[in-house]
Amino acid sequence: MPSLLSAERAVPRSWGEFIPPAARVQLAVVAALVLMTYASPIRSDLVWKWTHDGNWSHGWLVPLFSLYFLVTHREEVFASVRRPNYLGAVVIAGSLAVYLACAWWLQMSYPQAVSMLGVLFGLVLLFGGWGLLRVTWFPIGFLLLAVPLPESVYVEVTMPLRMVSSVVAAKVMPLFASGLYTEPQGVVIDYVMAGGRPGSLNVEEACSGMRLMMAFVTLGVAMAYLGDRPVWQRVIMVISCAPIAIICNALRVTITGLLHVYGYEEYGRGTAHQLLGIGMLVVALGLYALTGYVLSHLVVEEPETEDGETAD
Repeated sequence: MPSLLSAERAVPRSWGEFIPPAARVQLAVVAALVLMTYASPIRSDLVWKWTHDGNWSHGWLVPLFSLYFLVTHREEVFASVRRPNYLGAVVIAGSLAVYLACAWWLQMSYPQAVSMLGVLFGLVLLFGGWGLLRVTWFPIGFLLLAVPLPESVYVEVTMPLRMVSSVVAAKVMPLFASGLYTEPQGVVIDYVMAGGRPGSLNVEEACSGMRLMMAFVTLGVAMAYLGDRPVWQRVIMVISCAPIAIICNALRVTITGLLHVYGYEEYGRGTAHQLLGIGMLVVALGLYALTGYVLSHLVVEEPETEDGETAD
């Protein structure tokens, strides 16, 4: 079976050797066909969201990260055993079937965009086999973080985040404001200062932490993959992204609430509020780095002596 990639065992030393001139033409044709097939979801579901929706503005960086992964692991890509596998054609056919069903019948945009990743997996398996797919699965799967969630799912995810932020903020704010009494009511925090009039704070959807969480999870997953760590540490670091993002967002809501209570509402919205969100991203990265430091020093390997025994 002809392959886009040479199946010779001589290890290429550059991308030019890895993809011969004749294969580049085939690769360009395949890429053009994929882009033509998915032109509509790429334009309306991806690029438009990345441009106009701040919650998904990080989507522009995800493909760049994927390319960076391939470049930094190019030696593994070059050394992979490339045996074309017809199972890739089955994966491509199934992905296209999902795309057509969702585009013409079910009218669901999210599966359309996700099916494009299935096509990419299928193409790698078809022309490169399991050896190449074993090296490139992460850069392809990482692209999923750039696909905006459906609106219904977004609402279901942000509502619990808003409620968690309001509960935590209601418990923490009185610690920094003497005479302040708070009571969380869903996503609303009722408060009253001693000797003052009661008021309420509403944890708006923009403060749900979704924007922070998606951007931070994207960076966290990338950093965990690039780090020279055991698999179990990488898994823990990826899992830690969610609680760290929730903690930072609760801190953001707490600070915003205190500004409101003390009469500095102008610093709790607009540009100042956005800068506070950026600051929380820095805090999140700091906590993430601390998590990595703890994991690195959690297990200390003892050096071996010349006879193979560990030193006391």
